[in-house]
Amino acid sequence: MQGEPCHITAQRKAIQLAHGRVSFLEWPADGPVVLLCHGITSSAVTLWRLGADLAADGWRVIAVDLPGHGQSDLSPAHDMDTIAEIVGDLIQALAITDLAMVGHSWGGATTLALISGQHPSRTAIRRAVLLDPLVQQEAAVAPSLLPQFTIGVGQSPTATLPRLRELNPDWHPCDYYWKSQALAECRYEQVAGLFLMPEDWTLVPRIARVQIPVLILLAEPAYSIIPPAIKDELRATAPVDLVQMVTIPGTNHNMLRGPGYEPTFQALRQFLG
Repeated sequence: MQGEPCHITAQRKAIQLAHGRVSFLEWPADGPVVLLCHGITSSAVTLWRLGADLAADGWRVIAVDLPGHGQSDLSPAHDMDTIAEIVGDLIQALAITDLAMVGHSWGGATTLALISGQHPSRTAIRRAVLLDPLVQQEAAVAPSLLPQFTIGVGQSPTATLPRLRELNPDWHPCDYYWKSQALAECRYEQVAGLFLMPEDWTLVPRIARVQIPVLILLAEPAYSIIPPAIKDELRATAPVDLVQMVTIPGTNHNMLRGPGYEPTFQALRQFLG
């Protein structure tokens, strides 16, 4: 990706799956594979810093544009298992047989759905990190959140950059740049599909199904999207020998941006090994 003010040292690739096109960034290496899943209204490019840092550690990094984001096609449905199946199909299509996964927010929900589901690629995933993951949604509440989550979606960076800078004064300059690019490419239909699902849903009971080591990194309680009661339920349900839950001090939900990035990265780096 040459010629960008914030250069990403990754290769842009795409593959055609049964549902449509999936685009991704790859930092190639001979080491083990780690697959990164972004949050809602972000994209692979917003993982620019994590991708580069993991690549510097020797990982072959693949950051996927989840459906309806970046350069990937819309999903045929919006439930988390459908999104997870698309990622699972990508893993199979790339013939990856051994990998780790890192998912933030909606990407964390995707990761949890995949590692606790029935997709054949699940057996290739050796460990996973969930960054303040979206683990449940109430149909009576979620639609009220849609307006705030779609501010800037489909708009040019010229329109969104001032607001991003105003709301997030401690971000890295490249965080502003790549988030504005992600918003420009994001499709409203995909975001609305998540927030307007007609039924309540939860992935909390599925933490009991995981069969690999999982690290759940949580933002400070005041800023985490997981309420205290749900955290308690996760702790009570998760296999104690496989799942760790750690709160990273000084972080908000955007754990991969701003001053919270470094402690978040060091925690997931230590876990991934």
